[in-house]
Amino acid sequence: MSSLIATPEFQFNALIAGIALLLMSRASVERISHRMLFGALTALLLLRYAVWRVVATMPPSDLGFGTLFAWVFLCFELTAIVYTLMSIHMLVRRRDNRPQADRGEAALRARGEQVPAVDVFICTYNEELAVLEKTIIAAQAIDYPQLKVWVLDDTRRDWLRDYCERRGVHYARRPDNSHAKAGNLNNGLRLSADVTNAPFILVLDADFAPQREIVYRMLGLFEDRRVGLVQTPQFYYNADPIQHNLRAADSWVDEQRVFFDVLQPAKDAADSAFCVGTSFIVRRDLITAAGGFPVGSVCEDIHTTYLLLRRGHVTRWLGERLSNGLSAESIVDYINQRSRWCLGTVQLALLPDGPLRGAGYSLSARLHFLHGLLHWLGKPFMALIMLAPVLYWYAGVSAFHATPQAFAAYGLPPLMMFWAYSYWISQRRCLPVFSEVSQLVAAMAVTGTLVSAMLRPFGHPFKVTAKGLDRSRTVVHWKLVAVFGGLFVALQGGGASAALGGAALTPGDELNLVWTGIALVLCLGALMACVDLPRPEQEERFPWRARTRVRTAAGEGDSRFVNIAADGALLEGGSLFKRLRVGQPLEVYVDPVGWLPALLAGRSSAGAELRFAGTEAQREHLVSHVFNVVPSHVAVQVRPWRAASALFASAGFRSPDAGFVRLSLRLILLVLAACVLLVVSGCNLTPPMKQPDLTMPSQWPAGAARPAAEPVDWRGFVQDDELRGLISTALSRNRDLRVYAAKAREARAVYAASRASLFPPLGLSAHAQRAQTTPQGSLSPVGNLPSDGSVSNSFDVQAGVTSYELDFFGRQQSGAQQGGSLADAGDRDYAAARMNLVGEVSNAYLTLRADRALLSLADSNAAGLAANADMIGRAKAVGGAAQLDVYRAQSLLQNARVRQEEYRMRVAQDLQGLNVLVGESVPPDTGAARPWPQRSTAQVAPGMPSSLLQRRPDLLAAYARVEAANSGVGAAKAAMLPTISLTALTGGVSRELSTLLSGSNSSWAGVLGVSLPLFDWGRRSANVTASEERLAAAMASYESAAQVALRETANALIADDHLTPQLEAQQARVQALEKVASISRTRFRSGMEDYFSSQDAQRELYAEQQQLIELQLKAAVNMVNLYKAIGGGWGAA
Repeated sequence: MSSLIATPEFQFNALIAGIALLLMSRASVERISHRMLFGALTALLLLRYAVWRVVATMPPSDLGFGTLFAWVFLCFELTAIVYTLMSIHMLVRRRDNRPQADRGEAALRARGEQVPAVDVFICTYNEELAVLEKTIIAAQAIDYPQLKVWVLDDTRRDWLRDYCERRGVHYARRPDNSHAKAGNLNNGLRLSADVTNAPFILVLDADFAPQREIVYRMLGLFEDRRVGLVQTPQFYYNADPIQHNLRAADSWVDEQRVFFDVLQPAKDAADSAFCVGTSFIVRRDLITAAGGFPVGSVCEDIHTTYLLLRRGHVTRWLGERLSNGLSAESIVDYINQRSRWCLGTVQLALLPDGPLRGAGYSLSARLHFLHGLLHWLGKPFMALIMLAPVLYWYAGVSAFHATPQAFAAYGLPPLMMFWAYSYWISQRRCLPVFSEVSQLVAAMAVTGTLVSAMLRPFGHPFKVTAKGLDRSRTVVHWKLVAVFGGLFVALQGGGASAALGGAALTPGDELNLVWTGIALVLCLGALMACVDLPRPEQEERFPWRARTRVRTAAGEGDSRFVNIAADGALLEGGSLFKRLRVGQPLEVYVDPVGWLPALLAGRSSAGAELRFAGTEAQREHLVSHVFNVVPSHVAVQVRPWRAASALFASAGFRSPDAGFVRLSLRLILLVLAACVLLVVSGCNLTPPMKQPDLTMPSQWPAGAARPAAEPVDWRGFVQDDELRGLISTALSRNRDLRVYAAKAREARAVYAASRASLFPPLGLSAHAQRAQTTPQGSLSPVGNLPSDGSVSNSFDVQAGVTSYELDFFGRQQSGAQQGGSLADAGDRDYAAARMNLVGEVSNAYLTLRADRALLSLADSNAAGLAANADMIGRAKAVGGAAQLDVYRAQSLLQNARVRQEEYRMRVAQDLQGLNVLVGESVPPDTGAARPWPQRSTAQVAPGMPSSLLQRRPDLLAAYARVEAANSGVGAAKAAMLPTISLTALTGGVSRELSTLLSGSNSSWAGVLGVSLPLFDWGRRSANVTASEERLAAAMASYESAAQVALRETANALIADDHLTPQLEAQQARVQALEKVASISRTRFRSGMEDYFSSQDAQRELYAEQQQLIELQLKAAVNMVNLYKAIGGGWGAA
């Protein structure tokens, strides 16, 4: 110990700790000199640490991923440090507007009725009446003479309209929900301008009930003409999800308290406070002149502030509790809310008129906005803090290279000083570890939001935070539990393997062991916060210790409230309540509401539970009164020891009366055993996927330049309405497609069954028997019956897990993965069948249209030849033609009729083919409406050759079968290892049914079984070999399918390149022959040429017209084939 004390690192940290404790205990937050001193010391230590991090802890540049991760970690760490330094600078100044509010209130009250009017906007989306009525009643009860209430309903509910009419408040709705809350506010702004048109607007969310004095307190601040908006803090009368889930509502403050009570007054000192969306008043003329509430960001609140700021008007902060609202009630809503705030801030940063890019903002305003932006950009740092030890233990990648001694000298001092400074400057609203848990819970989702915002910042839907829903059940958010549970297991497994492995620890190991311990605490807190505990009370109870009187049939007496809500109250118990039956009516005096009828709902050690049964008017007065009571059951300052005790209790610790915290040994063993099982269960023998042996060409065969490929749904590819209808019918009625759909559903069901094997099956069995025995024996299978000839009963019940295989080596997991891959293959096969069906129907329809064109051409030719034959027959009758001419004309006519019948047959056959493909009879005139060769399909762009592997569903199906075969190898290898099974049963056995579940008759059993065949004549080895060959065959099939796909696409592109000039040449040839035929007819009529010479030109024209139609059909079919070859609609077929 003496050697440790003598080290410079220890002495320096002891000095820093002493200074921090001295400043925490003696410095005053109210004195600017003390804020400057404490902040400067913290900033200097942080800067010292930052310089050390950049100069002395970065790895060499040749470590590949290790170097990349270290620099990424450093970038986000420096982002967090810059944000902290900016916060320290901002917190030196603060502004308190309460004295100005006092003067403004006095001046307004002195004016009596002659005060500016105020419109109250209550914005609602989908909240129930139980939430809305509190806000509406409280708004109507605001102490202000010139006030009108507007309910802005964004879901167009008739019952709410009727309720507002009964309440005497204005109601507004709009036909759509464009621009979410901002659009709703703008609709209210427009409608109210024609009715009330008050110069000031108080905006409230649907769950925020205002205090009676809210308008008088806020309106006086508008005496300063620079003020365009006055904002008050949000206070919640319920615990947020983290407070509630960790059972620390009365000892751990919600995350927003630091922002509202500490940061906003500091920002206000620099005229940079901003709107937070509710409980604010804005000047109507200013927001109207600005074009209404801004719609460019999902966070219209902060955007409104900067919109006004750009026009020279500031947002003023009044730090008083003037409204009470509902916090997010589930951890998912809590996370989504913060993700929306992050997205809105990023969107505002990217807007051309935003505070970073737009003109008209001061440097201070830009810096304060950047400070808020850095808050969100630094969130990934929390995720990286949790990830870094995992990468170190399992991949050997270190976030920074330093010894524990160096970190103790440079990293620990600023950490201690920052924790002390945060606790002090926030006036017990920040607490080490606890605050980090709140940050960590949302860090993963916010990181995802940042990535999404970088890729596509705009176009995301506005997610409303659900309020007032049923929260009476425990809800485990498994995705979040999986994330933090997986981190917890990985951290514990890595740390335990290093600490217990027996090998000498390197300096990096020692540092990461400490890091892992801290990360485990944070991860455990986050894990517990992801389980939403029930909130059984429908109405939130507010602590209230007022004295009261109670009148009952048994008499009248004094009592005291313990808590109160809009629907009931808890009173201290007394002799008066003991004389009453549960359900008996009584009256209780509530000041200032008066006597309220109530029912005795129950009695307990806490007191007498009452349910109010007053009139509607009494309920309104009660709601108005209750929501003017300042809630004291939700903490606004940290109580460290109580918060620590709540956290330990949530984790399985318990705090004895002596004040020490002890961990339950049973919980330790249970957690360790579960973690060991989970770590070992991670052993999976599935081999890594090998890359296919494919040579992908860098480009398609030479041809015209082609645009980049884009996914085209078949509805966009097909431009013929009639063809669209045929395809739609075929996709719903084709029998072959139904087979593929059924097979895909079957594969999904098989996968669900195989996946179920990963979880323990729970069973219940019960038996009842009545039997008579003799001294010689019994026919009963129950062996514990007496053998004295008496009649006896026997009952037993058992419940538990039977023969559950502990998947240590991944056999069940590999089987489930195999089933999942086969299910994916089935889905892809179904998509490929849909794509092929679209192509087949399209080609059949195009063939039908071409055959109709050929038939029309044949009909026209036959009609002409018939007229000519008739003309020659008449000429012969008068001696103008020979009999040979008649026979030759008849021969040409009959040949034309042969062609007519051939094309009629082809049209009929085409219709029959379509009948089969479509699945029902098509109209006989199908394909006749659209003139040939008008296009039925659009052009398609092929993209790069390698993109085929991600597009074509048949290739994706083949690759999914490769993955399935690969998982099959893992399952076969796992079968070579022992099978470990668990049976755990509990129940009871008794001769009397009434005592079956009593403690004396209880029974339990636990069996851990290991099974391993010692010699199986090579069966399992052969199974491994067979699985490996199946994998090789599946890979070869995939490679072959990929080559076929490349060939089909290349052939279609080659054909497309050559068919175009063919069509142009053929079209030119037909045009030339049409001129030849026309000249020949003219020469025949003038007697310069005989009839059959003229007919030769007509026959040649007819043959080339047929050839042109065939070429046009070939080009159209080739385009359909190209569409199929590149993957159809890329999965949308």
